[in-house]
Amino acid sequence: MNSQEINQAKSLNYSQLLNNIPSAILLVDKDYYISFINYSAEVLLGESSKIILSNNLKNFLSTDNQLFSLIEQVIKQKYNATQFNITINDFNKRNLIVDVEAGIYDDDHIILCFHKRAIAEQIERSIVYKNIHSVSGLSSLMAHEIKNPLSGIKGAAQLLSDVVDGEDKDLTSLIIDEVDRIEDLASRVNSISDSNIVNRTVVNIHDILRRVNKLAKNSFAENCNIIELYDPSLPEIYGDINSLIQVFLNLIKNAAEAKPNGEILIKTGYRHGFNIKVSGSNNKLKLPIYVQVIDNGPGIPDSIKNHLFEPFVSSKHRGSGLGLSIVSSIIEEHGGIIEVNSTKNTVFTILLPQYENKR
Repeated sequence: MNSQEINQAKSLNYSQLLNNIPSAILLVDKDYYISFINYSAEVLLGESSKIILSNNLKNFLSTDNQLFSLIEQVIKQKYNATQFNITINDFNKRNLIVDVEAGIYDDDHIILCFHKRAIAEQIERSIVYKNIHSVSGLSSLMAHEIKNPLSGIKGAAQLLSDVVDGEDKDLTSLIIDEVDRIEDLASRVNSISDSNIVNRTVVNIHDILRRVNKLAKNSFAENCNIIELYDPSLPEIYGDINSLIQVFLNLIKNAAEAKPNGEILIKTGYRHGFNIKVSGSNNKLKLPIYVQVIDNGPGIPDSIKNHLFEPFVSSKHRGSGLGLSIVSSIIEEHGGIIEVNSTKNTVFTILLPQYENKR
């Protein structure tokens, strides 16, 4: 290096250089303590450098997070590595999907470069699949498969109701109510058009989840351990009860089929100040209410991850591939977004707007 290059290097402010880089950058040691963070990383993690510096990644990420295995891989193999679709959470417990590049800084430190991608992908998917998820295109198939056996099921349940009592009678009433709900859903879907208006009311999302949980425990998820972790302070939403029941029945059924004797976590919460700016518009989507359905199954095959919400895409031997496409369509009708992350566990996250009385 000549004298001119040496003087130029001395004049560079490397801290300012890193802070002006739009990607989030962290420097961590082998024990996961953070020793450097740039401005973009402060924004990504939702906290100032004063709080984050000297903090440990394990203080705000779960110990089984995929980021730790990436760091261990780089330390062990002594070469740079990139991992896509890692789910992390910031200091406000908001889930983020990021691509992470990890590289060696010295013998004791690793550089992590984060590229956020979740929001753009969800908005893009919502637009691209808008026509694919047309319910009218699936109506005749659904009506044919669903409506035929309903009268027999309801009749059998009514006969059973006359000869049982106590808790068994409650179960027969549950069967009859569900048959009525499915019959109503099939009738609406059979005559539905793209301009269909769902029958919305003010509803507590936990009432829907508890009903779905009861149905699941008495049928397809009877061998699963279903854990409910609800935020009791959640505000109400404005939605169609039957459609939302269908959404969560599909998600929990998928979780139960992924691991028939496994564990399913249903979690709700509120993300304060969570707004999404829609590309090409000044409008913002306010989606503070989230519901997560988490299973400990084997995960989603890589071959269908990018097409999971398209009709007729399924990893099941006899699956129709309609369940998740209908789920996505219903959530879009409610002004929400559905996200999925499948690494060690499969996590479906539904983001919904809260009810706002605009009288």
